[in-house]
Amino acid sequence: MNRILIKATLLFSLLFVQSGFSQNTVEEIFKNRTEVYFSFNISERFEINSFTKIISIDDVKGTTVFAYANEEEFRKFLELKYDYKILPHPGTLINPKMSDDIDEITDWDSYPTYDAYVNMMNMFALTYPNLFQLVDAGTTIQGRKILFGKISDNVMVHEGEPQFMYSSSMHGDETTGYVLLLRLIDSLLTSYGNDARVTNLVNNLEIWINPLANPDGTYRSGNSTVNGATRYNANNVDLNRNFPDPADGPHPDGKAWQPETISMMNLGYANNFVISANFHGGAEVVNYPWDTWVRRHPDDNWFQYISHFYADTCQANSPSNYMIDFNDGITNGYDWYRITGGRQDFFTYFCFGREVTLEISDTKLVSPSLLPAHWNYNRKSLIKYMEHALHGIRGVVTDTVGTPLKAKITILS
Repeated sequence: MNRILIKATLLFSLLFVQSGFSQNTVEEIFKNRTEVYFSFNISERFEINSFTKIISIDDVKGTTVFAYANEEEFRKFLELKYDYKILPHPGTLINPKMSDDIDEITDWDSYPTYDAYVNMMNMFALTYPNLFQLVDAGTTIQGRKILFGKISDNVMVHEGEPQFMYSSSMHGDETTGYVLLLRLIDSLLTSYGNDARVTNLVNNLEIWINPLANPDGTYRSGNSTVNGATRYNANNVDLNRNFPDPADGPHPDGKAWQPETISMMNLGYANNFVISANFHGGAEVVNYPWDTWVRRHPDDNWFQYISHFYADTCQANSPSNYMIDFNDGITNGYDWYRITGGRQDFFTYFCFGREVTLEISDTKLVSPSLLPAHWNYNRKSLIKYMEHALHGIRGVVTDTVGTPLKAKITILS
């Protein structure tokens, strides 16, 4: 009897120590951070689906899963008893060159400070008032702006042209697209009237460009640096899991819609973006819908075509090892790993558009010296992708006196 009591007491003590050890470890891990980047191994591919609502999966390579988690998410992950390895956070690997001088920034080999970014967007509006309109789409938790540049030949007039949208860095530590889209704005404006393809785009499209969708994440350490950038926003929420989901409903992540999410939702509902793309980093691949469903989009062939078109053009303008991941540079989202609450599926399903996710750099926080090279890899793809919005059938349905009507068009057979 005494021996049983001793064993029971020892077992209780061991359990207590183990529990206390786990608690202290988590506290230590999150002592000076709001999110962790880590990896773990799985035995079978189907296991991934059990994690998608607990943590934010970032990549899957063979049986190794790479993921982010805030403290609450990480504690839930620990309950599953998987061994894990804490990895260096991608947003802290370099201390990049920053600039608040617009002339220096337009050498495109540095990151702008937040104030310089805002100043650049305002400068575009002042310099090109007939081509560029600055649109304030909303305010983040920490008071930063979600800014869009709207570009068209008669930018203050709604001409019924196809609407196109590019947006980047809703994961705040994935910054390559941030600078590339700033450079794209500059290129479209300075090339208008001189370059026939650019002029055609600006004359016949309404182009919306949002270089930075998660400024609180990108400038997590303050407005003067992108070192310390985080994937999540200031509320420690992954914005690319925070949208209404076609399969899993309004709040698939169990969290309230964030200000950044609401801004994008309002923009999507108020406009008709026929084609859009969302820039990320951490891989080099064009990811197309669906992310939430194993079944294919009815226009799966078209999505594969447009995705290959982007990737193939990158391959023709880059080293031989760029944009060749997965199926020669493209992948179906679900085939990679399932996510719910993603922006790609939201814009495609709820806003009746067609969006892909452009993963344009294996490194998330790219060294500024490599940004010009990534521009060269993607420049022609960026233009050609936009040109797809000019294809197809479009027009205006009116009543007998010419007043536009809301209409549903059905093509038989």
